[in-house]
Amino acid sequence: MPRRSISLFVEEAAGRESWGQGHDIAILASKDVGFRFASYIDDYMVLQREPAGAVIWGYGAPRATVTVTLCREQEPIMKKVTSVKDSNTWTVVLDPMKPGGPYEVMAQQSLGRINFTLRVHDVLFGDVWLCSGQSNMKMTVSQVFNATGELSNTTAYQSVRILSVSSTQAQQELEDLTKVDLRWSKPTSKNLGHGNFTYMSAVCWLFGRFLYDTLRYPVGLLSSSWSGTPIEAWSSRRSLEACGVPRSGSMPSDLQTGPSAHSVLWNAMIHPLRNMTLKGVIWYQGESNVNFNRDLYNCTFPLLIDDWRQTFHDGSQGQTERLFPFGFVQLSSYLFGEAPNDGLSQIRWHQTADFGYVPNQRMPNTFMAVSVDLCDRNSPFGSIHPRDKQTVAYRLHLGARALAYGEKLIFQGPLPQKIELLADKGLLNLTYSQPIKVQRRDDKIFEVACCSDRQCEWLPAPMDTFSTQTLALSITSCHDSPAALRYAWTPWPCEYKQCPLYHPTSTLPAPPFIAPITNLSPGYHSRTAK
Repeated sequence: MPRRSISLFVEEAAGRESWGQGHDIAILASKDVGFRFASYIDDYMVLQREPAGAVIWGYGAPRATVTVTLCREQEPIMKKVTSVKDSNTWTVVLDPMKPGGPYEVMAQQSLGRINFTLRVHDVLFGDVWLCSGQSNMKMTVSQVFNATGELSNTTAYQSVRILSVSSTQAQQELEDLTKVDLRWSKPTSKNLGHGNFTYMSAVCWLFGRFLYDTLRYPVGLLSSSWSGTPIEAWSSRRSLEACGVPRSGSMPSDLQTGPSAHSVLWNAMIHPLRNMTLKGVIWYQGESNVNFNRDLYNCTFPLLIDDWRQTFHDGSQGQTERLFPFGFVQLSSYLFGEAPNDGLSQIRWHQTADFGYVPNQRMPNTFMAVSVDLCDRNSPFGSIHPRDKQTVAYRLHLGARALAYGEKLIFQGPLPQKIELLADKGLLNLTYSQPIKVQRRDDKIFEVACCSDRQCEWLPAPMDTFSTQTLALSITSCHDSPAALRYAWTPWPCEYKQCPLYHPTSTLPAPPFIAPITNLSPGYHSRTAK
């Protein structure tokens, strides 16, 4: 049976058409009198489950009537009727459905005596997540640790369905995708590890697999990413203008290999998906902004999140939640060579809108996977591409379980709640909001800013005594006024899973922070510390 079937009935005549993998979707618009589903509505897809309604849409002849029928074992269980608009598009919103399947979705266009019928098969209802970013999101399962084992581990996950968008760009916002690399599919060793930096995204797949282990109902995963791309390419023009991003300027970095022009990937690879009802988004990007508009990232990233949320909410006719869960990976470590580079630490900080943690006031309903301890010095793809994507995905899924599914669990490592200067003892006393596990003492990972006559110098603050929720740091080397404290503020803070501080039961590392020395949380006053 064709992956997508189209039937034409004019008295005795009938015809059927299907389209192939990697096929240019635009070609379909000129066939079958233009009646078709949107590009990503296809066999094996996952539609968003209750309480939201899934959106089904496509193209047709203006003023024709379109009837969409949802069938289970050839029995109709729901019908929705609409008309094709003058823009040649039609849209229906299905009633909320419980997770499960399989179903068939049938759409019939009627115009006079001519009827066209489209069918897609093996459709499931579950939770749909969009995965986007640059090369660390683009890495496939064949590139990660234990690739052979991971590629063979698909039998139990046939209800986790995957789709990968082709790398395309456009100068204007597109209504629909022009091409997909991988149509909706069940997972196989071939389509999970098709080739390096192709499809399917390892972080996306492993995240969905961890979710499925918890949810035990279908999960749909869409990967739309491009290696070496800055956030400007993934942002709408309105959000970039709101942040005052300069219109011109080249990329002074070898970390950018893909398109960098404003909005070209938003236009071609995100905006066309806006009508889809989503559960949430995960994001892995930022390396290409280490030396490119870095100081604006604390604006461009929060505004990208807000703009995507508004766009998907509006495009789905309110079915996608206005503040849907948005998860992201705080950048891992990589080697710059001999020259010190503060840019990576700054980007990590700006990923949290300069709070050090999420969710926060500027980034509500977000979750973060800290990965500073997942470095990979010997990665064949360069240290910028660490291979342990399993731990990244595991930490992301903990955040999703907490934020998106309301589970009571720890999803972020410990941050100081209070920093006290004990000047007479030459100590800084840190009180944490969670229990801490000191995995090892480190004399350099904490640094104190010692200031005199407006000149400041960062000096090591060795770890001293500690208890279940407190840690004392020695600042005897600071002979001037200690003004600020920072943690893990280097491109390479520690070796693999060997940072000094973790949560004792969740194995989540303490995230980097920078804070003035006051008795308050580093998050609330961090913007004053430079």
